Formats: sequence, structure tokens, C-alpha cells
Amino acid sequence: MVAAALGVLALATACVDAGAEDGRTGAGRDARAGERGDAGAAGAPRVPSAPDLPGFVAGTGFASDGSGFALFAECGKSRCRHGVAVLDRGADAWRLGRSPLPDVTGDLGITAGLVVLGPGRALITEGTWPPPDGTWFTADGGRSWKRGSSEPSGTTPVVPEGGALVEDCLRTDPEGNGCERSRLAAILPDTGEYRTLATQPPLTGAVRPAGEVAEEAESGPVRGPAASLLFASGSDPHSGRPALAVSEDRGRSWRLSRLPGAAEQGSGAHVVGAARSKVLYAVQPGIPPDEDDVKNGLLALYRSTDGAHTWARVWKHRKGVEPRSSLGAPVAASDGSLTIYGEAGVWRSTDGGRSFTGAGSQGIAGSVTPTPLGYLWSDSHGAGSFRISADGVHWTSFDLGDGN
Repeated sequence: MVAAALGVLALATACVDAGAEDGRTGAGRDARAGERGDAGAAGAPRVPSAPDLPGFVAGTGFASDGSGFALFAECGKSRCRHGVAVLDRGADAWRLGRSPLPDVTGDLGITAGLVVLGPGRALITEGTWPPPDGTWFTADGGRSWKRGSSEPSGTTPVVPEGGALVEDCLRTDPEGNGCERSRLAAILPDTGEYRTLATQPPLTGAVRPAGEVAEEAESGPVRGPAASLLFASGSDPHSGRPALAVSEDRGRSWRLSRLPGAAEQGSGAHVVGAARSKVLYAVQPGIPPDEDDVKNGLLALYRSTDGAHTWARVWKHRKGVEPRSSLGAPVAASDGSLTIYGEAGVWRSTDGGRSFTGAGSQGIAGSVTPTPLGYLWSDSHGAGSFRISADGVHWTSFDLGDGN
């Protein structure tokens, strides 16, 4: 049962009646107040706005050439209609593509996900996990879609360039809410098909994708022109504690990468790296034992300067000390700073993650997803506000959808 994909923005969003308040003028703008740079900043990717797209954005992603896809939904009192918008390379505007998804009726909400697999190529998944009810693949920029399987068929020795790692769930937990044991599979970028990875990471339990970092990439936090590191998270087979595994050859081989002092109650870590830098950060999320008001807890932060051969824990959860939570991925910027978006604001570190200060925002601060084009920030209120940055320092803003 394929459970999750790197780069998938899958939402289980309840249908919203037309006329709902547009949050674009409020929390979204405040959440970005602490970020430097703005539209027109030198070196930042440029993405055109499309506020006239009908509905709210349920997922968006970009390829390294600047092209991209957006999955959106227009909802009324009893029905949600899906749509797809496509941004071609070098285009000044988004165009509407054909959506393969049927309308959703009742109160089921939107349960679709999007994976961009390269210029003009994307995969849409439908249904609640596990597993997805179905998948659709396009290789022509959303002009046509081919229905596929959500189960792996056969094996692949590597994750092809442009492909995505996914979690293939082998056994669910007793509550049926998560995965107890899983392995890695890959989505092939040319067909959208799933293949089990022939060589699995030396981890046990729920083995999940944990990030992709281009070594000394010239632009964007993942899938740059240089060789990249693939990461997986799971449990150390010896200690049972949370650990990482890293591949330097697109998944042909893996080595264990231990996190010293990893909290037993924590879940799988996620890794990011700064452009033009060898510094890596790993975030260990989990539920803090003494913070009842935190849902997306941050237990520990690790730093590596030797390609994940060794890690140093630079930050550990302390009651009442921010950042207590982390939404999405942290931003490891080319100026050496590290920014975490949390439930209570934005927090920035200039000393390698050892200490943080508030970055001008309070309240839920949106979340960041690494893409081949750069870090993609989206607001937390479904208002369609986005920002993108290749280096984590200079950002450009754009809006998608009318928020209804």
C-alpha cells in the first residue's frame, strides 16, 4: 500500500462554501513579515499569480526548469469540483489543464495529492490512505491523463532522476491510522508507475522518505545538477531508536546514519541542506511529553558537515522554549541561517540551530516544502498565498485560486 510521496502535497480538506473569508490579507502576509527579499529580488524564481483560478489550491509543485502544476478544488454546499492548472516553462501565465478526478459529493472533502515528476510530468493520487484509490499520470502537461495502479509492480535498482521516493506500507498499526512496517518504492518519472526499490535501507519499522539534498547545488534545495543524497527514516535495527539511512547513488546502496540521543517517542526525521553548502540539518518531530497545546512537536534538531556520516544534536526540546513545533521543512539558507515555521510563529537561527529568535510573526506561520525549483512556502489557512526561494534568502510571492 503506497502511503506517502516526497513532495506530495496531499490534503484532507473539508469542502468550503463559496463566500468563505479570504485569509490572504491577514495571517498569510503576517507570517512572511520576517522573511527578507520580495518579488523582484535578484536570483529568486519568478512564478506568475493566478488569483482567478476557481477554488482553493489543494496541492502544487514545480520542476527545476520553472514549470509546475497546481491541483485545486471549487466547493459548494454539497459538491467539490477538481481542477488542474499548468505552468509551462517560461510562461507568463498559468493555463487550465484537464482534471482526471471526479467530483466529490457530500462531506468527504478533498483527498487528492500531487507529485511533480519533471517538466510536463505529474502524478495525481486520489483517496484516503492507505492505499490511494487510484492514480493518474500525465506526460504532456495535463492535456491527457493515464490511469495507473497505486501498488508497486516489479523492482527498480535506482530512483531515476526526477522520480520520487514513496512509502509502501506493509502493515498498518492496530488503530489503522498509520503504518507499522513499510519499505521504500519509487515513482518512475516517465510512466508514473510504482516500483519497489531493490535495495532497501538498513532500517526497521516504518521506513519513509526523509529528503533529497543536492550536493553543492547551484540552485534549489533538491535535485540540482550535482550528485544528490537520498535520505530515509526508520528505526535503528540495533537500538530501536529513530535513525536515518543515506544513499549516495540514487538508492543502489545505503548506509546507516545514526542520530545521537534521538528521542524514542519521536517519529522519522527529515533532512534539508543549504544551497552551495555542505551543511545538513535533520529535524526530529514528535509529540512533546509536557506540551499539551502542541500538535506538531519538534523534539530535536541535528547538524552534519560531513555528508551525514556523523550528526551533532544542536537543539533539544525544552518546555515552553520556542520553537516547540515545526510545520513542513525548515529552511537552510545560503547565508547560513536556519528558519523554522511553527504553530506559534517563525523562528530563525544564525548559530547553526543552537538558538532561535522570533522572526516577526505570531500564530500559525504556514509551512515550507522543498521542491526542485526551491523552497515553497504556503499559508496555513487555504488562502492561496505562496512564496518561493532558491536560496532561502530572497523570496518572490504569488497567489493561486480565489480561495472559495
